[in-house]
Amino acid sequence: MKNMRIKKKTELKILFILIELILYGTFMYLDILANYGANLSIYIKFFSIFLCFLFVMLYYKTSNQNKEEGLREAHSSNLEIHILRMAMFFTLISDLFILVLDYYTAGIFTFIIVQFLYLILISSWTSSGKILRTILIRAIGAGVITAFIVTLYYFYETTASFEVIFGVYYFIIFVSNAIDALGILFRSKKKYRILFACGLLAYFLCDINVAIFNLKDYITIDETLYTPIYNFSTIAMWMFYLPGQVAIALSGES
Repeated sequence: MKNMRIKKKTELKILFILIELILYGTFMYLDILANYGANLSIYIKFFSIFLCFLFVMLYYKTSNQNKEEGLREAHSSNLEIHILRMAMFFTLISDLFILVLDYYTAGIFTFIIVQFLYLILISSWTSSGKILRTILIRAIGAGVITAFIVTLYYFYETTASFEVIFGVYYFIIFVSNAIDALGILFRSKKKYRILFACGLLAYFLCDINVAIFNLKDYITIDETLYTPIYNFSTIAMWMFYLPGQVAIALSGES
């Protein structure tokens, strides 16, 4: 019976990866080579993230106690799965706002929630029981840095929208998470944590390209210099984003 369950889980994981590869190849083709299908590409991308959410909801099981791991380890594993599910849910909502509905401010706000959920997860691995303290320090520190950057931006552009404020705050929190992910990548011996770190770093590379893509909407840039970088970032956003989300979705099995 146990071998049958393992076989079914393996088959589900392989099916998930294969479908995501097909979707990835399709929207990359539409984005790079096709002169049509922009709307189709958007809906394929959103569906690929929906599949990530569906996978983390269906694939991982939680229990009150695992005989092999013991109560504490089982509780920790369950918490990680619940955080992963919540993060993937808010990722889906964020992509709905940004990708489909064009509600950018709402989408950035829900992405901030995603980063705080990942901060909780990372802190549970690295903070030696001081999770709340770590989160408060990061949240307040990011707020102070955001206030400083937005103030400088205000003097440059004379106005700063909620989209700018949320965007700066989100990016600062993400930078701190990405630095932690690098530490996990080089120091952790647990494969699922390394997979999570790889996924988060790919996700971070996506957001660097998102920032480049939107840069000229907020500051004045020389078009000659900006255009080739802009053209690359248009493709690179989802080139990194979906692999990152798939890796994170697959990282819930400790």
